[in-house]
Amino acid sequence: MPLKKVTKEEILLKSLDVFRVKGYHNTAMSDLAEACGLQKGSFYHFFDSKETLMKEVLLVSEKYLNEKVFTIIDDEKLLPREKMDKVLKKLSKTLLMKKGGCIIGNMTMETALNIPDFKTILMRVFDGWILAMQKIYETKYTSERAFKLAELTVMEFEGAVLLTKIYGGERYFVETYQRVMGRL
Repeated sequence: MPLKKVTKEEILLKSLDVFRVKGYHNTAMSDLAEACGLQKGSFYHFFDSKETLMKEVLLVSEKYLNEKVFTIIDDEKLLPREKMDKVLKKLSKTLLMKKGGCIIGNMTMETALNIPDFKTILMRVFDGWILAMQKIYETKYTSERAFKLAELTVMEFEGAVLLTKIYGGERYFVETYQRVMGRL
């Protein structure tokens, strides 16, 4: 029996936070159950394995980015600089500035080479992010140049996450933001 009633969505969101902080390999099912207020045995009624749960967490993250962040580029009321500003700030808030950093970057570093299902989802997320950036850059650059700048932007933001984990502060995000905005 659960210690409290929780929904699958609540489990996914709480598990995302645990994975973000502890990593995939350092997280036990008991850690996840405790964070969700469930007994370990009850947790298996929702997810049959940690891998199944992580896959769902990644899919939820992908869906959120596709529906709530990357769609900003389709807002015709915004100028390209405004679109970039909103996308970058939303990404920083939802993926980068939370304790533990970027779940997408973390799971890429930790699991992409050894869990093919995760790699497939992670590649789609990065492809979506690059495509969103490319569409904004295409307002000023050729498609080929826009694609290269989009890739560079994603690399810079993920690099800023890594350096921030080591050194702390907001410097790396601020400098990356300024460079990206300077391109438009």
